[in-house]
Amino acid sequence: MDHIRQFDWCSTPADVYFLTEKDLDNCVTERILRNRYYDPLISSDSDEEERENIDWDKIFEKKKDNEKQGRVYVPALHSLPPYPKISALTSQQHYQCLKVLCQENPHIMPSFFIHRPTKLDLKVFEQVKETYANEQKEYIDWVKGLWATNHCIRALRPKPSVEMVYEAEFKVTANMMQSFPKTYHLVGQIPLEIANGNCEIIHLKDLQTVNISELPEIRYPDDIKSKFSIFKPYNVPEPCYKHPCRFVLPGEKSMTTLPLAEIHRELAQYAGEHGAQFVAAEGALRSLVRTDRRWALPLTVCSTIGVDGDESNVIVLGNEFSLNREPACVRTYKAFKHLLENALKQPSTGALSSREQDAQGSLETSFEDESEDGSTADSEDEQRLVIDTGDMDTDKERDENELASPKRSRRSEGADSGGGGGGGGGDQPQPANDELGVYSCTCDESSSARPPPCSFRKWQINNKTHKEVHNIVVHCEHRVRHGSQEVVLEPIPEYQIDVGASLQAAPTRAALLLALLLRRDAAALLNVRVEGPTGDVVCAEQLSTEQLSTQQPSSQQPSSQQPSSQQPSSQQPTCPRRDVGNTLGCVLSQLTGLLPGHYVLKHEPEHGRNALLLAAGAGGGGGGALGRGARLELQFDCAQLAEQDEAGVARTPPTLAPILLPYHKYRKILPCAFTPFQNQVAREPRKPVARQKTPPQAIQLHGASEEGAATRKWPKKKRNRSQRKKKTPKTDY
Repeated sequence: MDHIRQFDWCSTPADVYFLTEKDLDNCVTERILRNRYYDPLISSDSDEEERENIDWDKIFEKKKDNEKQGRVYVPALHSLPPYPKISALTSQQHYQCLKVLCQENPHIMPSFFIHRPTKLDLKVFEQVKETYANEQKEYIDWVKGLWATNHCIRALRPKPSVEMVYEAEFKVTANMMQSFPKTYHLVGQIPLEIANGNCEIIHLKDLQTVNISELPEIRYPDDIKSKFSIFKPYNVPEPCYKHPCRFVLPGEKSMTTLPLAEIHRELAQYAGEHGAQFVAAEGALRSLVRTDRRWALPLTVCSTIGVDGDESNVIVLGNEFSLNREPACVRTYKAFKHLLENALKQPSTGALSSREQDAQGSLETSFEDESEDGSTADSEDEQRLVIDTGDMDTDKERDENELASPKRSRRSEGADSGGGGGGGGGDQPQPANDELGVYSCTCDESSSARPPPCSFRKWQINNKTHKEVHNIVVHCEHRVRHGSQEVVLEPIPEYQIDVGASLQAAPTRAALLLALLLRRDAAALLNVRVEGPTGDVVCAEQLSTEQLSTQQPSSQQPSSQQPSSQQPSSQQPTCPRRDVGNTLGCVLSQLTGLLPGHYVLKHEPEHGRNALLLAAGAGGGGGGALGRGARLELQFDCAQLAEQDEAGVARTPPTLAPILLPYHKYRKILPCAFTPFQNQVAREPRKPVARQKTPPQAIQLHGASEEGAATRKWPKKKRNRSQRKKKTPKTDY
């Protein structure tokens, strides 16, 4: 066994090290450590090699995009409503009809693919039309019940941003109306329509045009692939005591410092020189057409001298105003108009063209010149015009006050001292904690420092029935564009988007049609449906003048979808353009012949197709059957609600219409119809099992006494084990 012991059974091979001296000689550790970690494979010592920076943000974004490839964003997609029943149409019929609607509405989720309708689908759509119409009526009646229990609270509670924008615009309007008389009395009632009238609106001449390419461009939300809200930072305007009206007179480049009463006189003189008897703002004409809500318009009759030297009266219509806080739905609509425009505008950095920069620079220089000189008067006498309050002792203080005083014409001084012909005279607003005649400017700090450009056009309203012709100058504000075409933005607040889309009222559509007509059919309308509580954009639809005038007012769907029983006769105008012309022709003919002075044209929904005309002055009181509308005081109060109860306005649910929405296309269901899937129907709560309970003890005793039981049976008292008697065993004897 010695040879076995001598053999080394535990012998190991020679040690092989992981790192040898030869490897250390050829190591590049120092070069790697000197590298800035742009790319470990590139040596820092080689200058010839280019360094490529790695964009890690782009890499992570690609990773996120790959994760979201299977997901589709659907605007206003909420949980399913509690459907009370299953639809009368099958799921296959829903899908076949939906293909027809998607082809007629290509702007609804264009990225979500649905097959084109076949001949069989069109045939099925015609066959189920009557069944679908009956289900629409039942569905709309069911939704009206949900408004009182669930959806009404959304309309009564606007967001704080909505209230902030509305209150800011309310203060600006109140500051603008300070130059008008404060007391008005009722002088008459005028109709807003002509029975069997035939009025035509004819364009005569462009007095002042606007270059559309200089307007700010908007981002058109044609395909919404992510959440887009209009609640974005917005610089609300502030009342400016130096520029009470954001307006640029025709022929001028800088914003005027005149009050509203003086602006009306300047516009009247401008219209008289061009042979017109009326001057109106676009907003005033649109308000005349909208008879479904309340409005009040400032009206001034001025005596002017024409080119021939003849004296004539010119009637000026201004934009609408409100004395009190309006209902929540109206506040939301007015605030959404400003928020939507602010949200759709392109960012200012790098988005301005050369023409826009030149126009912006010219406006900036005009404001700088006006702020440096303190006035833009034409003569030295007007520049030296200062109101002496007795506090200006030294020449230095006098010069400072002259530089801070606004532009004041001698005509405005005469109006302030002698009255404007309507009794009451106009008082120039004065800022708090400031001396008389010193006005501060807040336009540079607000978003409305530069008013939108305004065009002036001369129109003729020809009343063929009564053979009357009225010439009117209309000034329109041009705000935004899309490409090379001007766009008129119109928000549609939605408070019950989870069950359907609301109907755009016929007066609103008529007002929008008038806005496009005044732009000579060169603009397009952009209807944007916005969810009221969240401010998210649901969908947008662009319409031309022809499309807006030919579409049915009861829906945005084709006439083949709507049955005749669902369209009231009052919402079926034979010719929308003629109806708009009849309203304007009737109002202008009624206003002809007014004496010079200040007036207010007021309308409320209870008046129907009529409006009240109130003249400045105390008047004789009374008013007869017109009651509370016989006297008006211009006292603006944003905290107090209007006379009409806000709860009563919100109690009326908006009218639904079978309008296709993105979630209809995603869920493959028809608008204004119940679900065709059984698992989506709301389950009735289980009724508890009826158990026979013993009646209360009082009822038992009452029943026993009636049966003749004289005594009450008391329950036996339980005894302890020790108190129990022991049973004695029985013994047998």
